[in-house]
Amino acid sequence: MKDSIKDVQKNIYNYLKNKAQTLEGKKSNELIKYQRDQNRLNNRKFYSSNIGELSSSIDDSEIIYLGDFHTFDQSSRNLKRIIDIIKSKKHEFAIGLELVHVNHQKFIDYFLAGHITELEFLESINYTESWRFPWTYYKTFFEIAKKTNIPIIALNTQGSLSQRDKKAAKVLAEFHKNSPQKKILVLFGEYHIVKNKLPNQVLKCLNKSVIQTIIHQNLDEVYWKLSKSNKPLMDKVLKFNKREYILLTSAPWLKYESQIYWYEHLSEDPEFDIHEYIIENGALNFSENVPENFYFLCQHINKTLQLDIDDDKLEEFTLYDHIRLEQVQKSLMKAPSIKIQNLYHSLIKRGRSFKIYNQPRYFCPNYSINRLSYIAGIHCYITLKPKNYLEDLLSKNKREEFFYYHFEQCLIAYFCSKLINPYRKCDMYRDYKNLLKGRSIKGSKRSLYKTGLSILDKKKTPIKDQIKGYRLLGLYNLGRMLGHMVGDILFDTVFLKDEESFHQLAHEIILKEVSEDKFRYILEKVAYKNNYKDSFKRTF
Repeated sequence: MKDSIKDVQKNIYNYLKNKAQTLEGKKSNELIKYQRDQNRLNNRKFYSSNIGELSSSIDDSEIIYLGDFHTFDQSSRNLKRIIDIIKSKKHEFAIGLELVHVNHQKFIDYFLAGHITELEFLESINYTESWRFPWTYYKTFFEIAKKTNIPIIALNTQGSLSQRDKKAAKVLAEFHKNSPQKKILVLFGEYHIVKNKLPNQVLKCLNKSVIQTIIHQNLDEVYWKLSKSNKPLMDKVLKFNKREYILLTSAPWLKYESQIYWYEHLSEDPEFDIHEYIIENGALNFSENVPENFYFLCQHINKTLQLDIDDDKLEEFTLYDHIRLEQVQKSLMKAPSIKIQNLYHSLIKRGRSFKIYNQPRYFCPNYSINRLSYIAGIHCYITLKPKNYLEDLLSKNKREEFFYYHFEQCLIAYFCSKLINPYRKCDMYRDYKNLLKGRSIKGSKRSLYKTGLSILDKKKTPIKDQIKGYRLLGLYNLGRMLGHMVGDILFDTVFLKDEESFHQLAHEIILKEVSEDKFRYILEKVAYKNNYKDSFKRTF
């Protein structure tokens, strides 16, 4: 079963990587050498680690390097997480960034001091020509630096890759000599932070009198080796040695998907807004043939879950995105009541994926891998239900059953999206508890979170009493909240550890009639059995 999913993942990976490399064009000999060096070193033996070991290494180090895959925002997000670790230990530190040329250091200083605006800063460093990757990926670090008086060091220069390493090393060494009490957290291209590149040049400049930690991100070779061992999800932090770590926070094909987006849209227009583009023009596709790839995902989900859905039934679908939004809205006008129409219009506004009323058609705001695999799960779930099952629940105002239905559908859909991208994350029990402790969550959202947790905690209180007063959208959101939480636990525990019991449970979730007894049974088998109160969204 798992081999089937690995084949799907490998096919997606190969397709996206090959397409990204084609768009990249001819590589210089030096770039090829850098890539080979990285691949060779990435094939070393690695070991399990944890956030505690990584944090200890950061504590002891004077310079910390984090690899950046420039088109992938996950790379820069992890810099924020490393910053949080350093700040929590009250260390003084500076941030070194490749994205600004060393000649523009004064403009960084002006901007952080509040002497120039953000727009003036970007114009002064000629950002759209000199870097070209989305400013939104890096803006957060400048905001943090402004608020907490953290220096930012410009590290970019012109020249060959090796020349740029040497020049950046001199800048880092000079800063370290002048401010030895400050750690330096460096975000630099992933090929440059290989041990024998930039880190080695810094050692030469400082006569090896510095302790360094290197943190690689989402290495392809490491991911696939872990995948073969059937435990790619249990080791988010790994290490080559005590000073060289690996963060796995994403499936490797997603960074190539981001690279394709960049080459096709952002490289010529750095201010291009992907979300705005999707709204106005439709999806950015991970393949030229979306229906074919959607069907491909459905087939493999069908095989993995052993659902035995006939191919001709799997083929009964039509996908709509924002380009065809007018057609979707016309279809929704056929819903028998205003409240049902309002439900679907609300889902469109919130960017949700869903089955269009009374038809084997699906609205999918954008055709990313995560979205398509999610809606493929919905398609498989719905295909095994009686025809117009949801429509019957809505027309007869079966509110409680409507909640159970969307809980199950979202559970299966989220689970299926994790089959394709095992690093998907969602808020879990402890996350919602922490959100409710603060004051930022208010109104209907606060009420929703409290009700969701109450449903989990109060095993003997009838569901109909707990969902009393909720409209259709609220019931949908409750089902989605709990479905994603339980789907995450189902994947990380039952699926990875006990295939036989997983198959039985998956069939019961999909095939049996929705009811409170079945809902409680699912919670018992998945949430309660696996200490749901201890669950939380992973840091990495």
